[in-house]
Parts: sequence; structure tokens; C-alpha cells
Amino acid sequence: MKVAIVGAGNAGFAHAAKFSNAGHQVSLLKTSFSMHDDSFDVAKAKGGIRVLDDSLGGERYFAPLHVISRDPFCVIRDDTDVVLVTVQSRFHAEVADLIAPCLRDGQLVIVAPGYMGSAIFKARCKADGVIFAEGESLPFDARQMESGSVNILWKNARNALGFFPAVTAEKGLPIARALLDTYSHQRTNIVESALHNPNLILHTLGTLMSASRIEYADGDFWMYREAFTPSVLRLADGLDEEKNAVIAAYGGKPSHCLEEFKFRNEADLSIDRQAVLEKYAREGGPKGPGNLQTRYLTEDVPIGVGVLISLAETAGIETPVARAVLHLASAMVGGRFEDEVRTLHKVELSGKSLSELRSVLMGR
Repeated sequence: MKVAIVGAGNAGFAHAAKFSNAGHQVSLLKTSFSMHDDSFDVAKAKGGIRVLDDSLGGERYFAPLHVISRDPFCVIRDDTDVVLVTVQSRFHAEVADLIAPCLRDGQLVIVAPGYMGSAIFKARCKADGVIFAEGESLPFDARQMESGSVNILWKNARNALGFFPAVTAEKGLPIARALLDTYSHQRTNIVESALHNPNLILHTLGTLMSASRIEYADGDFWMYREAFTPSVLRLADGLDEEKNAVIAAYGGKPSHCLEEFKFRNEADLSIDRQAVLEKYAREGGPKGPGNLQTRYLTEDVPIGVGVLISLAETAGIETPVARAVLHLASAMVGGRFEDEVRTLHKVELSGKSLSELRSVLMGR
């Protein structure tokens, strides 16, 4: 397949390398000048990415790329099959404006993490036959090492996709599965996809409730080992109840966040969900964050928790825990997360009743 990766950070490098190594023709688009510029320049000069792949037992290889550019028209061409958007969800609107003129009928655009960002891309796209999907997270986790290289840490057991509208899954899911076998499951709609992202709960509460430990540890904080004590897990249950009430209101299937964490990370779904979290902490959970200026707060709170609050307002559901998380996180990082909340207006779905939104999400 011909694949365009949008975003040249950790995720962009990892997925470009893995798809290239699997035999696909891959092109990479750099969308900003804010991070990883040196690494991008080295990869462009070399024509590809050097890889240490722990998902393949520590294998090392070079992944050649077809095009490496900042020009979207060079990366996303008429014959591109799949466009994978890996940028932080805070930048969806700007990136959607950048790539929308390049999109063509029949292409599959996957936005991950989504947080209903697929609606932003669809609203800006002029071509009628583009298929839009979004994921809760990306299939591979990775960190860039020295410039021009990436360490791929692990591969998810499975990844779910929501489609906007949901009726397009019939065409889109087979394309996603042909690209990667972990794209194995379809969500009811993009509300279910957005809110079943475990990061909305685990990242936000794991960071927020460990703020003093993070700052005291000075880079030696292990979130999945340290953060999720019984009281924090009770708090997670409270936020999870609000999330599931919203999912149900929009016609989706409620599920506990640790069940979704297990779905993504564990091959054996018969294992107890708490045991999966503990296993992940022992065997694979990454270090960090190193400070409070982390996307665990700056992205997952105003965008993830924010869209939960906005959806709840339209459905008439109270969200006291979610609102507390939003205000506390904003105060602790000295920001104005309240002004950055992802609302239904920002994903261009405002002005509709709950029943109308349910119909739009499904494509009826």
C-alpha cells in the first residue's frame, strides 16, 4: 500500500519505519518546526530511519522512505491509500487545514489519538469519498533516540477504530486491517472511540494525583508502578462512571477503562483487568512523566476530558469529577485549560440535539 504519515515525532517515525519494513511504500510529512527538527533533517538526508525494534526482539534495521518532506502535496498524492495522522490532538485543526486540499476520494484517513478529531478533518475536506477513522492510541509505542533514529518499544495487542460516520466502516475497516493486523475492532461511533481512550483517565489521574512525587523525583517517577493506589483507582472509577454514562447516551457500549487498557495491551483477555495493569507496570510501563508540562495533562485534559464534558452537557449529564480534573490540572500547570477545551463547536458538531447528533455520528 501507499501510506502517508502525517507528523514526524516519536509516533510518526515509528509507524513510518514499521510500515516501510512491512513492504509498504511510505512517505513522511513534517508539520511543524517545534520539535524533532534535527532528527527529521537527518532522516531526510539519509532517505529513511534507523531503527532499534524491541517489538521484534531488539532487531536493528534501516527503513527507507519514499518521500520525506514538509510539503503535503509531495507526501499525500492522488494514489495514496492511507493517511495516518499522528500529531497531538491539540493541533488537529491546523493540520487538517494543511492536508485537506491533498485528500482524494477513496483514501482512508486515520487520526490517532482521535478525541473526535476525525470530525475536524472531515469538515475541512472537500472531497466526498474520503473515509475518516480515529483511534484511541497508535499501534506502536516508541521514542526517538539520536537524530534520525527511533526505538520501537512495543506493539499493541489490538487497536479499535471509530469511523465518522459509522456507516463508512464497511469500506474503511478492511483497508485498515490490510495495513496492520492490530486494527481488529470497530467502535459503535467516534464518541465511543474518543472516550474509550484509557489515557483520558489513566494519564490524567496518574499525573495529577502524583504531581508532588513527579516534581520531587526529578525524572525518576514510574507512573504505572507508583500512581495507581486504591484511592486513585477509586477516583478513576468515578471518572469512568461519568465517561460511560456519556457513551451510553450517544448509543455506544460502556466499558471500564481498565478493560479497554487490557484490550489494547494484553493478548489474553481472560486475565483480571487489575492484574493486567500490574503486569504492565512490572514489565512494560514507561518511565515518566518527568514534569507537569506533559501531554498527559496538556493534551489529555483539555482535549480528552474536555470533549467528555462538552458531550455530557449536550446529553444533560453531570460530570463533577471531570470538571474537577479540568480545573485542578489547569491551576497546577498555570494554564487556562478551560479556554482550550475541545467542545462540540470546535469539532464542528454544535447546534444539534442529542438525537440529531446520534444520527449524524452513525450516518443515518
